[in-house]
Amino acid sequence: MITAQLVKELRDRTGISMMDCKSALVEADGDIDKAIEVLRKKSVIKAEKKSSRATNEGVIIVGESSDSNFIIEVNTETDFAAKDADFQVFLSDLSTFCSDKNPKDLNELEELYKNQLLEIIQKIGENIKISYFNKIASDGGFTYSYLHTDNKLAALVKLDKEQPELGRDVAMQVSANNPLAISSEDIDQNVLNKEKEIAIATLENENKPDDIKEKIVIGKLNKFKQENSLIEQPFIKNPDQKIKDILDGTNILAFARKKVGQ
Repeated sequence: MITAQLVKELRDRTGISMMDCKSALVEADGDIDKAIEVLRKKSVIKAEKKSSRATNEGVIIVGESSDSNFIIEVNTETDFAAKDADFQVFLSDLSTFCSDKNPKDLNELEELYKNQLLEIIQKIGENIKISYFNKIASDGGFTYSYLHTDNKLAALVKLDKEQPELGRDVAMQVSANNPLAISSEDIDQNVLNKEKEIAIATLENENKPDDIKEKIVIGKLNKFKQENSLIEQPFIKNPDQKIKDILDGTNILAFARKKVGQ
């Protein structure tokens, strides 16, 4: 006999709906362990059917393992799901998992955490995707993080000296201003070439001598490099200073930034 207490126990253990729990118990002849296996199989099927649905909302997680600091982006279909209590538990477990198991990249994380992901998809009823996983190695420096209050924007910054306040300030700078590189010399040449093409195209119909056009293009490129070089950006807490002015002998070794959906 399938009692209400048995259904409740299965519901408490799996988080699956009461109706699905009762159906699984009937199929398993009242054996709760067999019913869990039934639910797992059905959950995988239902979750995989949801996997093609768009995930435009989500949150960012920052954490650390024994040898690195990491950023993770987890996407949901709606902001409502991103605030769900079960989803928050999932995020906490995911962060702990990455701290303990230290996956090498996104592909390995997706493989290792596939079952837990399918379970939360079934529990919430929305498609959920781990879309980004990036690490900065701890060795040779000190890594600091900034996570915006809405949990949708975060950054990591690695310095060569132990400077917690400076590290947080620079991580906040990276979050707010999204630089392309630490210095202008580090900006990808392909990006600069594309900017040069754009600058030349905007002057194509201008009635100016070629040498003047060349100076304008150079000026635009220099401005682009300054705006997208972290150390050349005006400090968000004091625009009269540039980031290089507040470093005081400290070097920025690396940074990473992630915003939901970008």
